[in-house]
Amino acid sequence: MGDAEEEAFLTGNGTGRPTGILNDTNGAKDGITTASATAITFDELIDLYYSLKEPYRKNAVFLMNDDTVKAIRKLKDKNDQYIWQPSIQAGTPDMILNCPVYTSQYMPNLTTGNKAVLFGDFSYYWIADRQGRTFKRLNELYAVNGQVGFLGSQRVDAKTILPEALTTLKMGAGK
Repeated sequence: MGDAEEEAFLTGNGTGRPTGILNDTNGAKDGITTASATAITFDELIDLYYSLKEPYRKNAVFLMNDDTVKAIRKLKDKNDQYIWQPSIQAGTPDMILNCPVYTSQYMPNLTTGNKAVLFGDFSYYWIADRQGRTFKRLNELYAVNGQVGFLGSQRVDAKTILPEALTTLKMGAGK
């Protein structure tokens, strides 16, 4: 259930699922668009950082998938030194521009038109849990086979309460 929820909270369209943070109409605001269709520059990450209003930056985090992290970690300066140095302290998240970086397999890839990086203060994305998780044991249904079944359910909804507190980096249509 956890993976399905994570995916819905990011990509849900609000019909039978929560409204995801990446939803075009009710999600995070559009931040910046990259010049390339498949690559990100460090300058574009800086532009993304400053596209978020200052009050929201103090609690902001980055969210992206592992392939995007890998592409950003490979960025080098003019002296051929890696720009992003990951955390070396256990229990401390990696940081970009002094903001924690988290990953989700449900964040889009670096492909034309995709919102590959999400940045902002996630406290403005509210998740409502209607009744908690319920589990029902189904003894009779599977008794013929000597098995026991379980049925789990949970009623949740979610919505971006303040879209300006979350912003995206969208992949452009360039080379």
